[in-house]
Amino acid sequence: AILGYVELIERAGEVNPQQQQFIQRVKSSVQATTGLIDDLLNLGRVEIGLVDEVVPVDLKLIVANALTVVQPRVREKNQVIKMGRTASLSPVRGNRVQLGQVVDNLIGNAVKYTQTGGEIRVNLREEGNQLILQVADNGPGIPVEEQGRIFEKFYRASNTESGVPGTGLGLAIVKTIVDNHRGRIWVDSKPGEGSVFT
Repeated sequence: AILGYVELIERAGEVNPQQQQFIQRVKSSVQATTGLIDDLLNLGRVEIGLVDEVVPVDLKLIVANALTVVQPRVREKNQVIKMGRTASLSPVRGNRVQLGQVVDNLIGNAVKYTQTGGEIRVNLREEGNQLILQVADNGPGIPVEEQGRIFEKFYRASNTESGVPGTGLGLAIVKTIVDNHRGRIWVDSKPGEGSVFT
C-alpha cells in the first residue's frame, strides 16, 4: 500500500528534486523492510525443519535457472560467470523450492559482492553419493576471524560496502535448508582474493 501511494504521488503532479529524493528514500525503506520480512518468514519456515514434497531434483537445472535470473545484473556489472562442464548427474532427493533458494542465494551473493568486471565460477559435480556445488568469486573475501560467524542470523562481514543491500539472513536460511537436507556447507575465503562456498 505504501509503495502504491508513493507511486501515485509522482503521477498526481510535478514533484521538485527534493521531493523526488524523499520519495526515493521511502521506496528504498519499504523495499528493505519488505525484504527483511520476507527473509524472516522464509527463515521461520525452514527452521521448523520440515522438508515438504521431497522429490528427485535436477540440481543442474536449478543452477541453470539461477544463472538466467542473475544475467541482467551480471551484464550491468560487466562480470563474467563461468560454469564448469558437468556430465549427467544423479538427481538429489529434496525440496525443489528450498534447493532453488540455496542456489539462488549463493550465486546471487557472488554477483552482489563481486566488483564490477569480476569473475564468478560455478561448478557442480558428483562424488560418490554426493552432489557438490561450489560457487567461487574474486570479490573482497571475508575476514578470517569472521568466517565462523558468516552463517549466523543478521551477521554481515565487516568489510561489506555500505551501499550493498542485504538483511544478513540469506546465508542463515541457506545453512538451515542444507542442514534440513542432511548436507553440509562451508566457506573458504581469503580477504582480497574472494570466497568459495561449497
